[in-house]
Amino acid sequence: MVDDFRNATHAGHDYCTRAVGQNLVFLKAVGDIRRAERQDPRNYVRIVPTPPVDQAWHLSLQRTEVYVPMSVTFAESFIHHRPVMDDGIRSGAALARTIPRLRATGYYVDPEFWDGEAGTSCCPPECNDQGGRDWRSLVDWSGFLPLDTPLAIRL
Repeated sequence: MVDDFRNATHAGHDYCTRAVGQNLVFLKAVGDIRRAERQDPRNYVRIVPTPPVDQAWHLSLQRTEVYVPMSVTFAESFIHHRPVMDDGIRSGAALARTIPRLRATGYYVDPEFWDGEAGTSCCPPECNDQGGRDWRSLVDWSGFLPLDTPLAIRL
């Protein structure tokens, strides 16, 4: 994953190693939250990555042979990525919720990747709003989704 990040960013090896490490700390925190949520849904807290951590996350998602077992180890299920921009991100509240959750993992939280990032989206607008369209309108699923089987997907 470090090589993928380095190839994508052309940054130095040390920076790339630290960015990927912070992505792992973030995913561990997400996993901890999901495990706690299974015990009591009120334990859910939405946390967010910063732009450099999100970039490492995007690249790790492309390595499913590594990402899937890592997700299962951290969260006992797949950790999905759902990029959004909302008031919590704009105001810095989402990042303020995130930092304590990162620290609770017991791993080092590198300030270079978390400090001063409040109010920035982890994804650009074209990644999170589909131009204002509902995601279901982006693809015609008719003919692909069986509606009369136990595995039917209802939209």
